[in-house]
Amino acid sequence: MVEEIRAAGLTRRAVLTAAVAGGAGIAGAMLASPANASDDAAELIKHLIGKTPTESDRLQLAMPRVFANGYTVPLTLVIDSPMTESDHVRDVRVLAPRNPLITVATFHFVPQRSEPRVSTRIRLAQPQDVLAVAEMNDGTLLMTRAWVEVATNGCA
Repeated sequence: MVEEIRAAGLTRRAVLTAAVAGGAGIAGAMLASPANASDDAAELIKHLIGKTPTESDRLQLAMPRVFANGYTVPLTLVIDSPMTESDHVRDVRVLAPRNPLITVATFHFVPQRSEPRVSTRIRLAQPQDVLAVAEMNDGTLLMTRAWVEVATNGCA
């Protein structure tokens, strides 16, 4: 095979450079949020919780788009809910699909006694979509996501 490469006029350096460039292109495509990420997220949530979520703007997940340290990534979550007996949030799960442990946090709310708002910090292993899934009192699941680029692995 080496003779074939030399016969084609290619050097080992040229072949390795092409392989690295191709690998970087594939890695970049895998790190980018894919077009079917919504389907993948819905499948993951259905597998973990047993119900299919609906993307909703009633959830606002605020996270930095780029954060240097994967150990302490800030997260603020606000759910639009009156928190009455007939319309309230039961719980919210924060999921990081590329972490070793996918469920990062779970928060429980009580109608008429709690405000549907959370601020905390989480760990992220690598760049990924962080998902927030709210279960409402009628059993429906609402979902939102935020893409976060981290430079260091906070789960190592």
